[in-house]
Formats: sequence, structure tokens, C-alpha cells
Amino acid sequence: MLLLGETLQQALRRYPRAVATLCGSTRHTYEEFYERVCRLANGLAGLGLEKGDRISVLMLNCHRFLEIYYACALGGYVIVPLNVRWGAKEFAYALQDCHPKVFMLDAVVAQHLGPFLEPIRSFGVQHFLFASEESPPAGMIAYEELLGRSTSAPPSVELSEDDLAGLFYTSGTTGEPKGVMLTHKNLILNAYHAQIAIRFDAESVYLHAAPMFHLADGAATYTVTWNGGTHAFVPKFDPADLLKAISRHRVTSTVLVPTMINMLINHPDMEKSDLSSLQQIMYGASPIPPELLKRAMQTLKCRFQQGYGMTEAAPLVSVLTAQDHERALRQDEKLLASAGRPIFGVGVRIVNDEDRDLSIGEVGEIVVRGPNLMKGYWQKPQETERALRGGWYHTKDMARQDSEGYLYIVDRKDDMIITGGENVYSTEVEAVLYQRSEILEAVVIGVPDERWGEAIKALVVPRSGVHLSEAEVIAHCKAVLSPYKVPRSVEFVAELPKSGTGKILKSALRERYWMGKDRRV
Repeated sequence: MLLLGETLQQALRRYPRAVATLCGSTRHTYEEFYERVCRLANGLAGLGLEKGDRISVLMLNCHRFLEIYYACALGGYVIVPLNVRWGAKEFAYALQDCHPKVFMLDAVVAQHLGPFLEPIRSFGVQHFLFASEESPPAGMIAYEELLGRSTSAPPSVELSEDDLAGLFYTSGTTGEPKGVMLTHKNLILNAYHAQIAIRFDAESVYLHAAPMFHLADGAATYTVTWNGGTHAFVPKFDPADLLKAISRHRVTSTVLVPTMINMLINHPDMEKSDLSSLQQIMYGASPIPPELLKRAMQTLKCRFQQGYGMTEAAPLVSVLTAQDHERALRQDEKLLASAGRPIFGVGVRIVNDEDRDLSIGEVGEIVVRGPNLMKGYWQKPQETERALRGGWYHTKDMARQDSEGYLYIVDRKDDMIITGGENVYSTEVEAVLYQRSEILEAVVIGVPDERWGEAIKALVVPRSGVHLSEAEVIAHCKAVLSPYKVPRSVEFVAELPKSGTGKILKSALRERYWMGKDRRV
């Protein structure tokens, strides 16, 4: 089996003068990109790094971030991408957990980390590498200077498919972050899966718009390179910058999460932007209401594909293909609510709390098996055993499967609301809320209720300049939903808290209502 670094070497042999990266005004061919990657891998070895050493990365999207991914793959180092939206507690936990020897950061991050450099060193960090054009702050090594003094010869490190390639910390929205251990084999097989399901080629121009620390973006990273396609970058998601980048770089595909799609199609520059090069949008990371998806498909006029997965699966599990989307619009719009069918090589079952298979149409937990599944959680053997019991990864995602094999995610186990003994899946109620054109964003949670145990509460972000009352929202839900599924209260807010990948943080919203309670339903 190929190793991750060999995907880049194959692209180099086939497409040496093709454009590998487009980042602002910086442009590198595959020859230039490969040379920079080798120089970085050798430069890190010159700093004393050895196979298996961890390198933490705290950066916005750019071509150097991609170079770090491949330098780690060629040099045998373990990349540890960190979430730029974490707080001090999450950062401290991850660094103390993995003890990186090198901490890579860019100019934007360095502005905020100055006072914390010495505390960060206490976690075992020996070198700070400043990955920006500007001169580095005191005590840091300049990225470009390191490349300039290092050899461009390919690193000679003996690697195997079971070697650890990356340590990807989960968001920690339900507790402490967990380091997901992914091997070369895990990520290579995901690249195979992505190619079969999504299909890139040498003409692809892929825009890194989702954060590169997260595998929602990584689902396509190695596949684009393998095909000799072009990587383009925006530092972080901003709808105006995204629209400009698509036009400037003639982007053909990108990955977005539902909140990003919502912001994009509602941006005032949308109508005047040239998006004629855009061929497909992959989306995932959280459910998308069918009404929002239909509006996006009508507005952007390109292929849509949904990828369902998780960090522990490197990340793809199932795909709702472009053909599925077209079929849904022609025949049955209910298919738009599906997460697609399992990809080749990955097994999926729907099980009850005793891990017994459920019948078609019954709601249970998704469990997954395949060669793309993680090696385990870093230094957490008990949690690894629990998550991978019976040889299947237990996702905590509740779903049903139809007779054609399509998965329908109804909720996270932790997000299901139990009111008066009835199970209510928040995504079903949210989909109804999004039918109202006055609503920009909406989320549904369970809050304490003396009579019912939990009561359904909707938090709604209305569109700018529109008026919407609680009574109107509740009346709309009553017209569509069973009585026990209707929100008992509606709160209008200016914005909803989100993770670094754009997921709405339901756990943070629930905490306001459940804090101090003896138990949660």
C-alpha cells in the first residue's frame, strides 16, 4: 500500500510543472512544492526531530500548512493540528497530552500567543517555527530561513502503513478533547474512498475554505494532490473572500459546512460574483435542513455532494452523491435529508443499546467498521476499547436506514430530547424552522421542565430587517409537527455559538439552562 508521502511523489512524476498551490500571490508548481516539503522535513530533522515526534500546528489556512502535512508524512513525524478557536483550557490539555517538540504558528496567531510562549515550552516544546513571510518574533525560527538552509534531497526514513501520521483532537464539546490516532493506512484509504465517491482529476482546483486543522477539509486533501490537482487557499472562512477566491483562482470544488453555505448564499455580493468555474460543493460536519439545501442548489447552480463521517473514520463513512441530489429534486425531495449510502470498503450497521441490529426504518446508533478507522484515542485505552467494542466504532449518531441503504441521521445521542417520555430529534424540528424564509439560523435544545422533564426550546437568528414573533414560529411548527414536537418557547438571538468548523455548539447552549441541576434528562 502507498504511504501518504508517495501520493505527492506520484503527482510530481506525472505533473511536475502543474500548479500545486495558489495562496494569495504565491504560486508553486509540483516541482517547487515537493522541494519545499523535502527541505522542511530535513530542516525539522536538523532541529533534532525523529520519527514519531509530534509537531503541533496552530495556523490559519495557507500553502505552508499543506507543506507541513506532507513534510510530516515524508519525515515520519506526527502532525497535531490545533483548533484556532479553542480556549486556554483546551490548548493546555492537548499540549500536555501529546508533548510536541515543535510548535508551528503564523503571524496572526503569534500576535495573541506572545505572553504564553514560556508556559507552552513547559509542555515539552523545544522549537517555535514561525510560518509566515514576516520576520519572526524573538525566540522563534523563521520558516523560510529553515527551508533555505536545508537540503532538498528526499528524506530517507523507513515508514510503514501502520505508522501514526496524525493526531487529531476532537472539539471537546462534550468533555476533554480526545486525540484521534490516524495512521498512513487510515488516511490513504480515505483518499481512495474520496476519489471513488467525489472524483478529482488534474484539472481540479480545490479551495481550502473550511479550516485545515479539521478533517472535514482533509477528506479531499490527499486525493487532490494524488491527482495532480491545484490547492487554493483562503486564510479563514469569510463569504466575501470566498467569492473572490473562486473567481480569481477559477475554483472547481470546495468543502463547506452548512452554516458556511447559509452565509454564502445570503451574502450581498453573491449575485454579482463570477462563480462559473465552480463545479461541485461537498458539504458535511453537521445536518443541513432540506429547505436550506434546496435554496443553495438553486442559487449556486453546481453539483452538491454530502459526506457524512467523523474524525475517527479519517473521516468519510457515507456519501450522498450529486446524482442522488438530482434524483431528489426530480422524484423525491425527502432524499435530500439523507446522509447517503456507505462508501465502498466501509461497513455500517444500525444497532440498539445492546448492539443488536435493527430492522429497516428503525432508529438506532450508527456503528462503523473499515480500514479507515482510527488506531485509537491517544493514551486513552479504556475509551478506545469502549468506542471500538466488538470491532465496530460506535458513533453516538442516531439514524435509520431505508431499503435502498440510504442513511438518515436523526440526531446525536446527546442531542435527542426526551419530553414526557417521547423522543424528539432536534434535527426534525430544526428542518421545519428553516422552512420560514425569515429565519437565518435556528437550533433546538431540551431545557429543564418540572412537568415534562425536558421542554423543547428553539433559539432563532432572524434575517436582518425582518420581524418575526414567537407566536408565529410556534404556529408554523404546530401546522407541520406532532404536538409533542412543537417548541414550547422561542428565543431570538443575534448569533449562535459555533466551533472552529462552524458547527453550532448545542452543548454550550444547553449548559446555560442545565447548570447546577442534579441530572440531565
